[in-house]
Amino acid sequence: MRWCELTPCGGGGVSVMSIHGTGALDALCELAPQARFERGRLVLARLELDGELLDEALVCVHGADHVELQLHGSPPLVRRLGRRFGGGDARGLALGAPGRESDSTGASQANRDAWRNLPGAASEAAARVLLDQAEGALERELTRLEGMSPERRARGLRELDERTRIARWLLAPPRLLIAGPVNAGKSTLFNALLGRRRAITSDFAGTTRDLLRETAQLGEWAVQLVDSAGARSLESGHEVERAGQDLGRRERGTADLTIWLQPPSGPEPPALAAGEHRVIVASRGDLPGAAPDALRVLEDPSAARGRIASLLRAELDLPEQPWTPGAGVRLAGG
Repeated sequence: MRWCELTPCGGGGVSVMSIHGTGALDALCELAPQARFERGRLVLARLELDGELLDEALVCVHGADHVELQLHGSPPLVRRLGRRFGGGDARGLALGAPGRESDSTGASQANRDAWRNLPGAASEAAARVLLDQAEGALERELTRLEGMSPERRARGLRELDERTRIARWLLAPPRLLIAGPVNAGKSTLFNALLGRRRAITSDFAGTTRDLLRETAQLGEWAVQLVDSAGARSLESGHEVERAGQDLGRRERGTADLTIWLQPPSGPEPPALAAGEHRVIVASRGDLPGAAPDALRVLEDPSAARGRIASLLRAELDLPEQPWTPGAGVRLAGG
């Protein structure tokens, strides 16, 4: 059983859901046991789940395997009903098999997944990739590959796999952690990458205590940017700052990439955390003894953004231009 949202995703006055597949009408009857449905006739039904009234919906039954619901446009309500009608989530997206089966509207699962996720695209490139898939790019590519020789088909599938790998980082932006000792310029770089003053900066050591998270754009790539507390030895009486440092250490093991800022005369970087992917970058080019290639974020924020963007692409093996117009990638609805 499959379902899709025919109206645009997100909050609104009305949402229309279409459910297809064996058992669609039976599943609806379980939610509305008091209603009497007839094919082709609109019925106002009370939808209940586990004794809870979910909504009153206008229902049209096209057949035992196809029903439509018109209900209030609440995203949590739509997601809950989606899970009931087959486990899908209007916001869910995973990368994997193509999913070429079509419903009675002619739309494949890949098409529907792309349309549902288009409103939540994190960047223009991500939106363009999703729009191509919504318009059938994957189906066209797979059809074209079927007519090729085995050698050309294998090469084409490898290219498809590579675009799918790249699309993963577009549709689920990488988490980029900025770490380093106190007064290494972490919050200054965080603000520069974000393009606005979000983190408080100060010459006073230990200004940042908690993790700050924001979405930033580095060229064509959206990233989940994280600023962390500075690392230093602490005596008793600094429990709040110590807690912030603990958060930063844990984040280093889960971030997709850690940029460790190393100021002149700063302590040696700590050992890698389990699972950490780290790049050490010289910082505080304004201080005596700074490395020639040290970041000078306040003097040249544009150069700092370009440097970090280049490091991100190099470390995650990403192209500068992530979108190939009209090319397919594998998307599968959750």
